Amino acid sequence: MKKILLVTLAFLLALTSLEGFAQSQKKKRAAIFTNPQNYDAQVIAVGTTGTKYIYVSGTGKKIEGAVFQAQQNAIHACIFKNIPGTPQAEGVPALYDAMEPKPEDEEFFDNFFAPDGMYLSFITNRSTIKPEGKDVVDLGKGFFQVHLKVQVNYDALKKYLVDNGKVKAFAADLQGVAKPKMIIFPSDEWCKKGGYTDQYGNVDYDKALSDENMRDMITAFEGFMSKAGFDMNDLRQELNEYKTNRAYDAAEEYGNEKAATMKDMLESAVRADMRIEFDYRVKNEAGKQYVEFNIGVYDAATNKALFSNVARGTAVSGNAQMVNQLKEAIQNIQDHFLSQINEKFAIMAKEGREIVVVCDRFASCSTSYNTTFDGDKLSVIIADYIESEVVEGTSFATDQATANKLKFSQVHIPLFKEKKNRRTGKTTTVAQYAKDFGDGLAAYITEISGEPCRVEPRGVGKVFITLGIDATEEE
Repeated sequence: MKKILLVTLAFLLALTSLEGFAQSQKKKRAAIFTNPQNYDAQVIAVGTTGTKYIYVSGTGKKIEGAVFQAQQNAIHACIFKNIPGTPQAEGVPALYDAMEPKPEDEEFFDNFFAPDGMYLSFITNRSTIKPEGKDVVDLGKGFFQVHLKVQVNYDALKKYLVDNGKVKAFAADLQGVAKPKMIIFPSDEWCKKGGYTDQYGNVDYDKALSDENMRDMITAFEGFMSKAGFDMNDLRQELNEYKTNRAYDAAEEYGNEKAATMKDMLESAVRADMRIEFDYRVKNEAGKQYVEFNIGVYDAATNKALFSNVARGTAVSGNAQMVNQLKEAIQNIQDHFLSQINEKFAIMAKEGREIVVVCDRFASCSTSYNTTFDGDKLSVIIADYIESEVVEGTSFATDQATANKLKFSQVHIPLFKEKKNRRTGKTTTVAQYAKDFGDGLAAYITEISGEPCRVEPRGVGKVFITLGIDATEEE
């Protein structure tokens, strides 16, 4: 019995030792693949069939070990690092949304980066990789550092990670989802800090665009988004169209609920789905200068923040070139950034555009929202109409219901609706915003009550419907 116990104890100790060794090996590998400082990587060229050439360093015992490590680093960089680019090739963002594997993904990446792991299948030039001359540094004691040009099948790697649920599909990978219409503004916070406001403290975008750097960067940002296939609108051109409407801004000072800001008018004019707001600040790092950008994306209908990114250019000696820094910063986040836009718009397409509908009446109108038609109050008839028109499965809130005013919020309307041409009879699918919904509701109210209605949008997400004609405004 004693002998059996000793043997069992020896077995358990051996097993524990093996488990400890396996864990230490795993930690060793994890240390290699989660330390962002232990190698350098840069995109130097883009190949055919979705490949990218990564110039990457590796360190190991003997040159062969360093070469092996550099190949692993090239794949690791594509997954976990924001790899900078060169004038000849754009940088790429990290495919994974964290700098190291999350607990639930540790086993996957541990196996993926094993010595004979799946990562090897995404290196297309393994047989020809060979460091030469200055690309090899003897570190002493049998250790070497090498720099290699590794050709990575980037698109295949990305697809593999998407298929295995480790990363989300990017914008370019999503099919059948329309792209939102967008407009770019300097952020309100940046404008106010810079003193770009009118006499009432409202943001003055004309003044903001007197900042040459901001003007040039908005143009560059618009170009980037247009190149990515988004319907963009030139802020400067739209401002020129609306300079005569500054009185709307002043009306805000007096608490007029129907007052429109310049942002409201611009978004309404271009029928924006989303807007981008961004600002910049110049920073220093170890005696070098770089520009950091805060980029926020908002639902144009609700003004709710959808997501934000912070991006930066590479620290350089002397003064950082603003536009070049912006281009580099965008390159570093572009796939993730475009993916987030597409994802949020896909959600909007599914859940509908959230709008606010306000119905009021002129004092001279004999009909009120308590007037009954076929036994139902007009307010109930309007609520029933809204319920029949919202996206299936959504609800809305009745914030106010009196004889003189109705207010409905969280009204989710379909992004698109069918519209029939009265002359040709042809039916087309068109985008729907608050005003379009308001036009339909106003026509229905007139049909039921016989009273004419006035429809006034505020931006793309709020609409006022006024019952009756105000005698003081008749000509």
